[in-house]
Amino acid sequence: MARIFTIRFTYEDHPHHAMVFVKETPFFTEYQLNMLEFDLLKLLPSDKIISSTPDHFTFSNSVDFENSDLMKEIIKAISEHIHSVHT
Repeated sequence: MARIFTIRFTYEDHPHHAMVFVKETPFFTEYQLNMLEFDLLKLLPSDKIISSTPDHFTFSNSVDFENSDLMKEIIKAISEHIHSVHT
């Protein structure tokens, strides 16, 4: 069964939000961003974030050390949501 949640984050002093669709596989969890403003989506390497462990999130088509401020804010928002649900 698919899960969906909403995240809120700040980028360049402006509030933003996105819908996140969750897809579980035996090896990782995939979080797909949806309804993110097109201008922000163009700044990302992908609309998908992969998590192989609960504390490790990375954008598809990206390397950890390349994370931009926008990527960090989105990952932080997803991580905070996941941790708030599991505590």
